[in-house]
Amino acid sequence: MLKVRVIPILIIQDGLLKKPVQFKNPRTVANPISIVRVFEERQVDELILLDRGLTVDHEDVDPYIVKEIAEELFVPFAFGGGIRSVDSMKKIIQAGAEKVVINTAAVEIPELITAGAKKFGRQCIVISIDALRKDNGSYEVYIRSGSEPTGLDPVQFAKKVERLGAGEILINSISHDGMMKGYDIELIRTVADAVSIPVIAAGGAGKLDDFVTAVKDGHASAVAAASIYHYTKHTPNMVKGVLRKVGIPVRQYPDEDYSIT
Repeated sequence: MLKVRVIPILIIQDGLLKKPVQFKNPRTVANPISIVRVFEERQVDELILLDRGLTVDHEDVDPYIVKEIAEELFVPFAFGGGIRSVDSMKKIIQAGAEKVVINTAAVEIPELITAGAKKFGRQCIVISIDALRKDNGSYEVYIRSGSEPTGLDPVQFAKKVERLGAGEILINSISHDGMMKGYDIELIRTVADAVSIPVIAAGGAGKLDDFVTAVKDGHASAVAAASIYHYTKHTPNMVKGVLRKVGIPVRQYPDEDYSIT
């Protein structure tokens, strides 16, 4: 089994770190640079930064914030928000990001996935799939920061983006997002079992055991979260500690404390 990555997610809007709940009413948390420095000191495996403002306001990408963050980080990070062209991807990667995250454009401009993978390698292309569970138990893909339904099934869409050249999928449950009541394991598992590329679980982690469940029952290759790191005393190292305790391999660094108490 490959080592499971532990990945904090940072949501940015108007230059500030925000945390929405179910993709609505984002609250300001802090300056993103200060939080990035904290995660850098804790030697997280990766970071995912999503600029919500670029998506909501339909703005073009601005590599300035990416450059600022890259100057503070040695750990790899992925950046998403407003990416709609290969040129946008190039700007983000040149500014210091190792990967780009595509959400809305993956639905509206699917050929961008293939073009990006051809230009930068599929390992650089992360497709973010935001899905909402409907009353009948089925799921639907939403775009534009969870505001617009597409009629697409997340499992079938995941298969499609893999065929097009995606290197990784970030699957997020809209109804679980920010609730801190656990991941949507059914959603994660059905997507993970349908593709051969890594799947990152997101949306809902509130306690350490949630990360174990996402890997063991959800078959996730990586576990991402935001609220648990902002609003509790749990750290990425504690997540690694509980994963390691149950026999799930994780990356470890010298002189780091992985205790879970």
